[in-house]
Amino acid sequence: MLSNVDRNIINLLVQPIKRDLALSDTQISLIIGFAFSSAYMVVGLPMARVADQRSRKLILSAGLTVWSLATALCGMARSFGGLFLARGIVGGAESVAGPSSMSMISDMVPRAKLPRAFAIYQLGISAGQATALLAGGLLVAFFAGLGPVHIPVLGEMREWQLVFLVCALPGLATALLFLVTVREPVRHNRRSKGGVPLREVGAYLLSNRALFLPLFLSIGIGAIETTGLMTWRAAFYERTYGWGPAQIGPLLALSLVISTPIALTLGTWFAEYMGRRGNPDAMARVCFYSQALSAPFAIATSLMPTPWLAFFCGMISSIIGLASAPAQNAAIQMVTPSEMRAQISAVYLFTISVIGNGLGPLFVALVTDFLLQDETMLRYSMAFFAAVMAPGGAALMYLAIKPYARAAMNAGIGDHSR
Repeated sequence: MLSNVDRNIINLLVQPIKRDLALSDTQISLIIGFAFSSAYMVVGLPMARVADQRSRKLILSAGLTVWSLATALCGMARSFGGLFLARGIVGGAESVAGPSSMSMISDMVPRAKLPRAFAIYQLGISAGQATALLAGGLLVAFFAGLGPVHIPVLGEMREWQLVFLVCALPGLATALLFLVTVREPVRHNRRSKGGVPLREVGAYLLSNRALFLPLFLSIGIGAIETTGLMTWRAAFYERTYGWGPAQIGPLLALSLVISTPIALTLGTWFAEYMGRRGNPDAMARVCFYSQALSAPFAIATSLMPTPWLAFFCGMISSIIGLASAPAQNAAIQMVTPSEMRAQISAVYLFTISVIGNGLGPLFVALVTDFLLQDETMLRYSMAFFAAVMAPGGAALMYLAIKPYARAAMNAGIGDHSR
């Protein structure tokens, strides 16, 4: 949850950051996306290898401490370069969260219950996004009313800088609490006791390329679509309908609060239902249905004539799209050996965080800045972007269904023992 607060709070601060640092849409997209994702890529896989061999609890605690401090550094930035660097540190530190968490969950929960466990995990992600939107909107409005605030040593701070500083505080306390209250689970289903060489992980992925290539490409395109639209949604409401952060934040948070439990409940039920029927391709098929059905709503959202119609359409898109999360998270864990889970989870999260965060915000910004050349046309950039990405992701997931069924049968998915 906290990683997603620190990761997503910047989405609500696009307009004030652009104003104070005199940035273009493309520059702000590089800060939000490329800075985060490039550091995530560099740090993520090495730390995932460590997580497959060492204490995942210690790794998570250290990562949480570093990204919280880096969030505070974002609030101290005075230039494009300073904010870019601080955002990169956030990305590098947050790269430890996903692989370590997913590996721990897979060793804590029976295989048959993994969709439900990852639904709860996804609920934490969405709770972080909702908290960032709600708290961020209210904090921006509060600090904007105060005007610039002088803080000793730091100097004059604007509202967006103060929001970053406040959001950094909970993570520091939580890191210590996590360290002293959470136990390291026993690893299950290990094929070897030592660390798996990187070449063996690569050989495993290569030998299963008929599955992992379309699966990861589909997930990557879906992440590009989701992150691109989410990053620019607050700016879309502000530029299209004239709303401010105090209106936008609570509205988008409400959308997540409503859509997330509905989506995860339906997605978990459907994934477990398909699994109980003995379908070895159940997890991949659930993902395909979700992606295909959510596409029309994703395309239509930014074209709506009123903010409330856009809110409704976006919420429907979120419910259908997010319903795939339990199956998607469980799918890879269910066919992956335990000693490779963190590393292959890192590849999976690479497609989401590096490709999605790195390219999604940038693609939308490039269409706005260089094709339409008018920031008030953002709504059409978003619609065009969704029309390209959503059907492409669904088509690739369809190609992964048969190979996933073969991999699932080889992993003994029909037998829910470990």
